[in-house]
Amino acid sequence: MAKKGQGSFSNLDALESAQRSQLFDIIDKFRELNISEDISLPQLVVVGDQSSGKSSLLEGLTEISFPVASDLCTRFATQIVLRRADDDEGHVRATIVPGVDANADPETRKKLLEFQVSMTEAEFGPESFASILNTAAVYMGVPEPGDKVEGTPDKRFSNDILKIELSGRHHPHLTIVDVPGLFHNSTIYQTDEDRELIRNLIQTYIADPRTIIMAVMDGRNNLANQEVFRMARKVDPEGRRTVGIITKCDAVQPGDEAGVIQIASNQVERLRHGWYPVRNRSTKEIQEGVTIQQRHAKEKEFFKKAPWSRLSRDKTGMENLKPFLGHLLYEHVRDEFPKLVDEINRLVIETEESLSKLGISRTTPTEQRIYLTRIANEYEKIVTDCLDAKFRDYVSPNSPLKIRTHIQNMNENFAARMNTHGHTRKFKNEEENPEVEKEAPIPIPDTSEGREAQEGPWHDEEVKEEEEEEEILTDVHGNRLDHPDIYDWIRATYRESRGPELSGLINHNVVIQMFREQSAKWQSVANSHVSAVADKVSKFNAEVFNSVVSDDTVRKKLQTSLSRATGEAVTLAYRELNQLIEDEHNGILQTVNPTFGQNQKAMRQQRAFVELNKNRQAGGGLNLSDIAKSFNLSNTNTTVRDIHDILKSYYDISMTRFADNVVIQVVERHLLGKNGPIRLLKSEYVSGLDDSELRNIASEDYQSASRRRELQARLERAKSAQEAASVIPF
Repeated sequence: MAKKGQGSFSNLDALESAQRSQLFDIIDKFRELNISEDISLPQLVVVGDQSSGKSSLLEGLTEISFPVASDLCTRFATQIVLRRADDDEGHVRATIVPGVDANADPETRKKLLEFQVSMTEAEFGPESFASILNTAAVYMGVPEPGDKVEGTPDKRFSNDILKIELSGRHHPHLTIVDVPGLFHNSTIYQTDEDRELIRNLIQTYIADPRTIIMAVMDGRNNLANQEVFRMARKVDPEGRRTVGIITKCDAVQPGDEAGVIQIASNQVERLRHGWYPVRNRSTKEIQEGVTIQQRHAKEKEFFKKAPWSRLSRDKTGMENLKPFLGHLLYEHVRDEFPKLVDEINRLVIETEESLSKLGISRTTPTEQRIYLTRIANEYEKIVTDCLDAKFRDYVSPNSPLKIRTHIQNMNENFAARMNTHGHTRKFKNEEENPEVEKEAPIPIPDTSEGREAQEGPWHDEEVKEEEEEEEILTDVHGNRLDHPDIYDWIRATYRESRGPELSGLINHNVVIQMFREQSAKWQSVANSHVSAVADKVSKFNAEVFNSVVSDDTVRKKLQTSLSRATGEAVTLAYRELNQLIEDEHNGILQTVNPTFGQNQKAMRQQRAFVELNKNRQAGGGLNLSDIAKSFNLSNTNTTVRDIHDILKSYYDISMTRFADNVVIQVVERHLLGKNGPIRLLKSEYVSGLDDSELRNIASEDYQSASRRRELQARLERAKSAQEAASVIPF
């Protein structure tokens, strides 16, 4: 270990390890990859007023001769990278690291990356440095450091970074970021707006918990008036990551040294890493040609003299500050490196997940077709599983995805509603309504004419149902029925529609007419059912689309593209329903169902049993005379009952047939079947789209495309950073 002050600063053992070099190189690589857009990186940042001597401090640290009047406002940060290299001559390389704004614009980024300046250290001086600063400003599109406000570009500051790399045998491993200095009064070179922009820029840097703050103060000024320290105090209240630098100690007025020494002794503003007073080249010395090496010698002699000699020798001057900063940065980077690697790994995973949610790239027709085909395949699978009621995960009972369950229940409700609301008038049920009013017993006449004359023209009592709870029956249009009782209606219709047939015979046209009127409500009941199913199908469709298409724009375009076919499918369902109504209502009445005759026979038998039970005597016997009278009906009333039984028997068969057909031919075939609204999105549909249609539906909108480019760029730099960090340097 070399003794303090012995040899040049570049011979310090603490800065020369291969591990340190490798670690700093990895961090530099991270910066080049712009990983700092996503993850903050450990860094040393120099902040202070424009007149604080910040540039002279950097001269001493980097051994770069800064341009004269360099305190004029620069409008971007400068990163100075010192690296030890096996290079006797020493080289300088200047580049621009594009910031967030430039990375969002490929053309701007490309232009900035074209900026490259290389030279030997011997060629690099104040003039060449000034030229680099000016040229970099032009590339970034901001005013040059010495430009007046009037006539300069609207863009006042840039988040791009000018990177100056110096490599040589005499350089330690050190990276410092210099941000524009604070100023307090506007001039022809800088405005009040500039002042606020610089303040915000500094705030952004120092607020980063991985930034070590090199806060610079002019020794001639009161610490309480130093804004940069107020800013540092807010973001680092315990002073854990702030290093205080006091410049221009040689310019402090005699008698004022005690106050500065007290600050430098860490007694006023306590900082974890303490304070370092330095003596820089004055403007006069620069003009007189005092070199950097001479500057170091003058500084060393200065702090040997009273009253500055009272300060701890290891806390004064560049010979102590420079190795301290190198060691501090190294320890800081080393401590943060494992966390950085973890954050980079998480960034890769999260970015890949975000890209996965966007799906594959959709730039070319092939990519767009693949994208839609995948969606269609997933859609078809979900539809099939839902129709089969197959669910891998729990699905809420009310979820639209339970389409099969919902429609099964709706079909059953439809059948029940057809039973209770499908007819215009209620049919008679002798078993439920056995009681009828009776006339006094009369002799049984020998002829039908005599029998009818004795009974009266109607003998309504024989066919009236016992009064039930009041129910107002209406026709299909909602109008109150003239004959709510079905026997009355049959009787009236029969008498109004008699043809040339003999008394007691039934005109089949009358039965057809009655059936049509009795089943007139089927249309409205079935329409309501089909409408409800179509609505349920629409909600199911929307739920599946939401599940398989994450891109809102693509989902809406797909649904719009399929809307016409969806409408046609629903129209076909209603057309099928109308055809079923047409078949049942407008054709002849026909059935081969054996229950048609069986039901009529059963109704006649039931009626006979009821009559027998009504005439059973107290002892259980039957009076044949009373039985005969019970069946002593007129031809008209007999015909009314016969028509009722025929109508009811056929109605039951036809209604069941119709309800089944609605379920199978309308709901299942047209709404759930292969050409139904929930079967339209399939691979065949995608195959049939031309390039123009594909582009219209599947191409990414500007926002999605920008998001994809952003994520791809992030993933690329994160994976590159992952690779750079794969060889852990400790």
